[in-house]
Amino acid sequence: MAPQHHHQQGRSQQSGRGGQQSAGTDQLPVPQPLRYYSDDAKKQLRPELVDEEAHDSARRFSELKSTQMRRFYDEFKAIERKILSGGGLQEQEANFERDRALIMMFKAKAVYAERRRVSPRAFTEFIFNHMASIKDLRDFQAFLKVFEAVVAYHRFYAKDN
Repeated sequence: MAPQHHHQQGRSQQSGRGGQQSAGTDQLPVPQPLRYYSDDAKKQLRPELVDEEAHDSARRFSELKSTQMRRFYDEFKAIERKILSGGGLQEQEANFERDRALIMMFKAKAVYAERRRVSPRAFTEFIFNHMASIKDLRDFQAFLKVFEAVVAYHRFYAKDN
């Protein structure tokens, strides 16, 4: 199977059955990086990311338990607090570079959760796409806004409510 074909197949699988598709998947998702900002200065977050796209993601993760979703979100927020504990912007950017590996490790955590069948494939794809999109501190902060919106919408769709 060609990688491009797998990618297209992964997209069609994620839209069915709430994304709960991990048993037979032996390949990692192919990341699709996103653009967080509508401007080059990275000052205007694209509104659709925290609206329609967050809503759609939350619906695709409806099989994911709220506690699992919160666990991921809370870990990201703890890393953010550590990064922002530095004085000025320059120090915070240095802290981001220091902790970048901790952020990227969430890809492995998502794969692990998927393999344990506590997380759908769609969530793993979401994490892979966003980790591929984070290039600097501004991107990380934009991702956290998007994830916050997904968590909020997820509360509505989660099957364990």
